[in-house]
Amino acid sequence: MYDQIERELKVLITKDEYETLLRSYDFGKPVIQKNVYFDDDKGSVRQLGALRIRTVNGKRILTLKIRKDSITQTELEKETDTENISAITDSEIRNWFALYQIPDALHPFASSETVRRIAELPNAELCLDISRFGNRTDYEIEYEYKKDHDGIHCFNEILSRVGLVYEKNAPSKLARAVQYSSDQNL
Repeated sequence: MYDQIERELKVLITKDEYETLLRSYDFGKPVIQKNVYFDDDKGSVRQLGALRIRTVNGKRILTLKIRKDSITQTELEKETDTENISAITDSEIRNWFALYQIPDALHPFASSETVRRIAELPNAELCLDISRFGNRTDYEIEYEYKKDHDGIHCFNEILSRVGLVYEKNAPSKLARAVQYSSDQNL
């Protein structure tokens, strides 16, 4: 089980900005993440945060995120052996659902696939993502705190390489998956 307070800053960027940043830091090999998001018909989970199962290298990891403020959330993670949310019997995960009043009637409603590259910095992890939502692709840079520090200042130094300044977080991948899927239904 993995349980932490997650603080991250994120900005959508262009493909050219992505390429410039990729050459500016020592990013590791790309990792493919397949995400399936779950909710009920009332959007109960999205009111709290997000619930997903992410598959990376054949491993499935359930993540429950509970929003605290615009850059901070509680993140609960645990490996699971199924992609079927209703088939999960793990007592710890079931306790999380009870604690945060996650409804039983959950279904997949959005998905995405991300190619992530990570550079380890002294106080943070820097992630460059290419995400696909159906036939839509976008580029994002994330600055995830590993310890308390003036992350906004540090992130702005990184963004200055491509002429950007952090103002507020970009919409989450979940929000973009929902937006792009409804764009296709128009």
